[in-house]
Amino acid sequence: MGIERHYYPVTLGKKLAQFNLNQETFYELLERELKVKTFQAEQEIRAGVSTASGSGLLHIPEGSSIMIAERKITDKNGGFVEFERAFYRADMYSFKIKLSRNSK
Repeated sequence: MGIERHYYPVTLGKKLAQFNLNQETFYELLERELKVKTFQAEQEIRAGVSTASGSGLLHIPEGSSIMIAERKITDKNGGFVEFERAFYRADMYSFKIKLSRNSK
């Protein structure tokens, strides 16, 4: 369970407002209809504590441990596409990351 907030450039946000985002696959919509080719994301995940308003939405006591994730997505030209700030219940989420290295 989590709370996600997404932020977009104003021009992109106005275009997105024309679509029913509850019935669209978001990143496919960006590429298919708006010709935005997402390329790269940078994400930071850290520990935090819940606020009064967040605690109510997450159904946990205020001050509980949470995970906070922030992600910035850019297009293939380096242009800003999306910023997301998310708050997750620490007792209900885990993140699995696979790392690889090309050795020569």
